[in-house]
Amino acid sequence: MKRIAILATIVAGGLAAAGLNAQGLPGIGATEKVSDNVYKIFGAGGNTTFFVRSDGVVLVDTKLANNGEAILAKVREVTDKPVTMIINTHSHPDHMGSNAEINTARGSVQIVAHANSATRMAQMPNTPKVTQTFTDKLTLGKGGDQIDLYWFGPAHTDGDAFVVFPKEKVMAAGDVMAWDMGLLVDPGSGGSMLGTADTVGKAVAGIHGVDKVIEGHGNVNTWDGFLRYLAYTRKVVDVAKRAVAENLNYIEAFDKYFATDPAMSPYIGEALKPGLEYGGTPKSRSLNNIFIAMMELRGEKPPLIMGAPPLPGQPLPTGPGGGGPRPAGGGGAPVDEHNHL
Repeated sequence: MKRIAILATIVAGGLAAAGLNAQGLPGIGATEKVSDNVYKIFGAGGNTTFFVRSDGVVLVDTKLANNGEAILAKVREVTDKPVTMIINTHSHPDHMGSNAEINTARGSVQIVAHANSATRMAQMPNTPKVTQTFTDKLTLGKGGDQIDLYWFGPAHTDGDAFVVFPKEKVMAAGDVMAWDMGLLVDPGSGGSMLGTADTVGKAVAGIHGVDKVIEGHGNVNTWDGFLRYLAYTRKVVDVAKRAVAENLNYIEAFDKYFATDPAMSPYIGEALKPGLEYGGTPKSRSLNNIFIAMMELRGEKPPLIMGAPPLPGQPLPTGPGGGGPRPAGGGGAPVDEHNHL
């Protein structure tokens, strides 16, 4: 339950999430070498990727606030080159929370994000201004230093950037893909489950030469894993369409069309993944995503849900990050009555 409350605070409370490390999130972990010049730092929010270029270091995402010095210390374990640029995959504070600390420590760095993310970040207190934005594609540098940024549409938010290091054959996917399970859609930030299937499909068609995919949280996956994830997003939309056409609820649709597909077996587990900071189980994410896609197909605006969706016949959650039945008397975290979390 704590994981749900934490993510609700991150998304709804903005930079107030700075103090969450003391509330049970894992701290910064070991640095993982992904390729010759690309590294991943786990923990304290989303993954931070860093890319060692000929003239400096580029960070992709900066975790929750108050982790800037720890990130810089991790970089110094690999290189003494200065951090010159931050790229944010989207505007959630668990991915850009330490921008200000790093910007101050380095005496101002270039900050790059999609235009939609930059607009949200400009409204956040104590957040340095994004210095360069893009809409569809942006190339930074050349040769071995080249970085390609892509935007294909809404998914987790409407500002999700795919960050590709062509020479390294590596892509940072942000929270479009995390923990090798279904994404968490944030409708309040322009996210869309229906849009995700299109967005991931366009990424697969438009990005070439990638072998490794750094997810927004947790894993370094493969391109084949990303292709499997595309099949997942399309399956969720297909199941939602069948549910709406046949007047099924999301649980009936999951049981009839999703759980019976052997290809979806990685997305129906009921155990929390080791190291997971927040966000539920593979099954709860799949149930959420079918539920959200059904609402979108009916022309309804879904809420942000971190736990299980409301059971059929129950009202939508009204608080940030709600979902699932509530304990008697109201308030509190969603009750795990159906092992959806």
